[in-house]
Amino acid sequence: MQFIKINILSLFVVAVLQQANAQSDPSFRQNQFNAIILNPAQTGAVERNQVTVHGINSWVGIQGAPKTLSATGNFNVSDQMGLGFVAVNDEIGPVKTSRIGVSGAYHLKLNRKWVASVGLSAMMSNVAVDLTSLNTTIVNDPHMQSVLNSGTQLRAGLGGLLYSKNFYFGISQPLIGKVSFANVNMDQFVHSSSFVAYTGGVIDLKKDWQFRPNLVYRYVKSFPPYLDFTSVFTYDKRIDFGLTYQLNGGAGAIFGVELDNGMYIGYAYTYPTTKLNRASAQSHELALRVNFGKSKKTFGFRNPRFFN
Repeated sequence: MQFIKINILSLFVVAVLQQANAQSDPSFRQNQFNAIILNPAQTGAVERNQVTVHGINSWVGIQGAPKTLSATGNFNVSDQMGLGFVAVNDEIGPVKTSRIGVSGAYHLKLNRKWVASVGLSAMMSNVAVDLTSLNTTIVNDPHMQSVLNSGTQLRAGLGGLLYSKNFYFGISQPLIGKVSFANVNMDQFVHSSSFVAYTGGVIDLKKDWQFRPNLVYRYVKSFPPYLDFTSVFTYDKRIDFGLTYQLNGGAGAIFGVELDNGMYIGYAYTYPTTKLNRASAQSHELALRVNFGKSKKTFGFRNPRFFN
């Protein structure tokens, strides 16, 4: 019986951690605020310096639903170098993940129209699984009276980016390595590496209007592919509104506005298209970004507005 309990506990932790790993690249709808988290090569690929706070509360009303809060800084240090910082706190069920790190990227002009960049990130992370917060059929089960904790672990990420005035394509591995715990050996079960690829562009329409579609693909081992599509219309390069869809996930709307002082406020609403809609009808996402510094036009053009 003891052996069976331990195996059941291990399987449960594996299932929870795999879901947490799916959250390792936070599944935001407004990916422009999430760019250097998904790909360190995005560091410095901005027209002006940016500091952003970004939060999402997924599937409101479901106990243990994902909640993510991030803060990032993306800075143009020189014509070809960018530096950034990332802080992320992610919760899903009994699992809490915290990360803080830095990123850097080098941007190389290939010709008159194209620029390529490569980026690296380094971070400290911690994963905790609070088993005591779970309701079980066995009162005071000794196997559920502890908190699994990874301690502080060093992680890394890498990526590449190719972009022009109106197009971009990026690939990355945002997190490299495994999650391990000091008080239990889960190495043979837990894999936290992921792969991200995305593409998009800017299409000029009539006067003062632009159309900006993008596609984001995420791969996490033992999980089905994550595919996000977003289409945003922009008026006067300041007002954004559009639609977003995640394969086997949800559909929603995006709205954002950039104020005269360089501050941008964005909001996204998502409705689940799976059986989750029987328990929850909404996810809310709010972002606040501050732009400052001179406009960057190093390569003969201003960098495109990535994502939405």
